[in-house]
Amino acid sequence: MSSGPEVSVVVPVYLSEATLPGFLDALARQTFRDFETILVDSGPTDACERIVAGRAEAIAYVRPGGRLLPQAARNAGAERARGTLLVHTDPDVYAAPDWLERLVAAHRETGHVVVGALACHGRRWMDLGIHLCKFSKWLPAGGRRPVDMGPTANVLLPRSLFEEVGRFHGDMLMGDATLSRDLVAVGATLLFEPRAVVDHHHIETLRSFLRERWRRGILFGSLRGGWMRERKAALLVLLLASVAPVRIASNLAHCATHAARSGGLGTFVATLPVVALGFTASILGEAKGYAEVLFGPSRGSDSS
Repeated sequence: MSSGPEVSVVVPVYLSEATLPGFLDALARQTFRDFETILVDSGPTDACERIVAGRAEAIAYVRPGGRLLPQAARNAGAERARGTLLVHTDPDVYAAPDWLERLVAAHRETGHVVVGALACHGRRWMDLGIHLCKFSKWLPAGGRRPVDMGPTANVLLPRSLFEEVGRFHGDMLMGDATLSRDLVAVGATLLFEPRAVVDHHHIETLRSFLRERWRRGILFGSLRGGWMRERKAALLVLLLASVAPVRIASNLAHCATHAARSGGLGTFVATLPVVALGFTASILGEAKGYAEVLFGPSRGSDSS
């Protein structure tokens, strides 16, 4: 029998000193105690290392030789993990005290991969709009239900299953999309547990948010286009729907539905300019990615 903890919390760290103290404080308050924390810091400074060095609790701190993208950092952390369950999260979230307890309980009761909820940290107008645009599907509301994707800011899965699907792979900053697709492909259910909540701290400006949405849209379009490379007609339809306002309107409708379920329809209406701009940047970025798959040179997308 393993002498390690049941849960390993794996966290990629990169220039995260603004939020890392609050993240670690929240972990220290967890009601579930049978866990270890593994931070993989590939940042260019020692600011985060100095924060960790001042903590009373034991933290496994990994300093790789060079810059790692988040999915590679998560893989490096998983290699050090001793737990039978892996929890992937980010250093810019603050977990509720019962977060791990809720994740573990849902897994014990169902055996499924468990996706937790993401709430918005703070009530600034722009932050609320950014959060709805990015995470409305995973707001802490409703009952347990299957979802098609789990953000790597809040997901628990057995280590054995993580190894079975080949860990995170690719280099496109699309770890949540690729891991979720791989898990579904082997028959896993991604179960959303709305009571396992972390608060996401948004530190973007409007400009950096829109730039990030545009770039991630291109990456996702390239990735999804690679998956659909042999279905050119369907991919062309998706491209046309993305260029036209069809998908933007559809995404806004879905976002409004998710917001209403969480009691936040008023917030959706109030932050509609930010939400709409974010969806527009993301979907037009996707269109660029689809067009490059259809008409341009290959981007080397991982189609496995």
